[in-house]
Amino acid sequence: MKILIKATIFLTLLFGAFVSCQDMEDIHADFIKDGEIVYAAVPDTVQTFSGYQRLQLKWLINNGANIRKSVVEWTDSGQDFSKSVDVSLQSPLDSVLITLDNLEEKSYLFKTYNIDKDGNRSVKVQVTGQVFGEIYMSSLTNRIITSIVGGGTVDSLIINWRLPNDGNTGVEITYNSRTGEPIKKWVKPGENQTIIKNWESLGTMSYKSFYIPTPNAIDTFATQPDEVMLPRFIEFKGDKLSKEKWTIKDFSTEEPNEGAPNGLASAAIDNQLNTFWHTQWSGGSPGYPHHFTVDLGEIAKLSKLEVFRRSGDSRGQTQFQILTSMDGTNFVNQGTFEYDPNVASESYNLVNLPMARYVRYVATQGPNFFAFLAELDLYGQIAAQIDRADWSVADFSSEEPKEATWGPPIQGLVAAAIDGDLSTFWHSAWELSQPPYPHYFTIDMKKKVRMMAVECFRRQGNSNGQTKFKIHTSDDGINFTDQGEFTFNATINAGQFYMLTNLPEARYFKYEATAGPNHYAFLAEIVVYGQEL
Repeated sequence: MKILIKATIFLTLLFGAFVSCQDMEDIHADFIKDGEIVYAAVPDTVQTFSGYQRLQLKWLINNGANIRKSVVEWTDSGQDFSKSVDVSLQSPLDSVLITLDNLEEKSYLFKTYNIDKDGNRSVKVQVTGQVFGEIYMSSLTNRIITSIVGGGTVDSLIINWRLPNDGNTGVEITYNSRTGEPIKKWVKPGENQTIIKNWESLGTMSYKSFYIPTPNAIDTFATQPDEVMLPRFIEFKGDKLSKEKWTIKDFSTEEPNEGAPNGLASAAIDNQLNTFWHTQWSGGSPGYPHHFTVDLGEIAKLSKLEVFRRSGDSRGQTQFQILTSMDGTNFVNQGTFEYDPNVASESYNLVNLPMARYVRYVATQGPNFFAFLAELDLYGQIAAQIDRADWSVADFSSEEPKEATWGPPIQGLVAAAIDGDLSTFWHSAWELSQPPYPHYFTIDMKKKVRMMAVECFRRQGNSNGQTKFKIHTSDDGINFTDQGEFTFNATINAGQFYMLTNLPEARYFKYEATAGPNHYAFLAEIVVYGQEL
């Protein structure tokens, strides 16, 4: 009985399986009654590349020799769009590139597929892409210029830039040369300073920044250009300075055993290339640095120097510094220069065009412990103290005659600031009125002067006066040009020297005290250095 039951169950299951298989065969037959479905090669690694109101799509196709068309579809504002391109691909791997133009600025969903030579389509692959336009452009800003340094008598400008924004690919600057020819320069994102030479004095520089919205964008977007005015350029022609008044102020060492004048520091300024200064070697052999200081005997604006090695000897220094000073005590480093000891002489520009009475030459390194030099030549222009005998007061804001109660009749008047006497001084009004800053006076020099510098002396022994002042210059006494604001140390009696970097040519100058701890200002003397024209 059990055997009969098991046989019945087995036959029932066998029949069910036969029926199921028959049903599957029927379904498959229905599916392929018009032929089995064949898919074309699918788009692989689909990429989008953003642009200005356009976009590119790129995808790879493996073994796509039989692909004849590639298609992209998308929907915009409820309307369906598509674009197809005919292709002829190479195996085993090739790519397709489709450009879509005139798209609205926004994000899109694209469907891509391929069609083979038999009309078979591939499975569709979706990808998103972003299109950029005026909205994105309106968000872009120019890279910021933090400062422009130079101009005046300096023959180069340094443009300092703030760090660029994300996506910045560079800045294009455009300006004119001194002859009016346009010059373009490209500033890379990693460049924080740009140096300009040969620019039009007081000309305009335009600049615009370029951006890409994504790293693989096909278009670069530019900001609207901005403009800045470039500084004035003054061509400075320096002549070789006479050494008639030069003397040696000090030195580290010299070597008389070379056989005077050889070995002495003075041999470096005697106009003789067959004599030379040499550092000590007898009784001692001090190492670097070695120096000597020259007193020019007058003030000069320096533009260049030329140094000559000891004739026929290449064992000397290979590097040196030049320092300058107005008082022989406080020195300013004008640069470190490399020197080839195998050449007879080399010239170097002093780009800051310093004003100096004292020049210190410092040999800083070389192959041996000693240094030597045949000759030091300097180039520039002498800044003479302008004679004040004919000067007169043209104008002033106020003066105080009451100061004469405790001094000579000139005390308190503007004329006291140009009388050559440090014990007298100009003082702004305080008896009948107490006007606040600014306080000023204007001087008529009675002749045109190329003004290189001014020297100012406080009221001797009194630190209550102004701490800032300006100098203005004029040809006619009516129209003035601001030559800059300067900080004045009101605590020292000695003269304080201020360079006028633009080298103005003027008959009149205005001294304007602009700030101080009290309402009043005073000045013992003002002196002008330059050249009468």
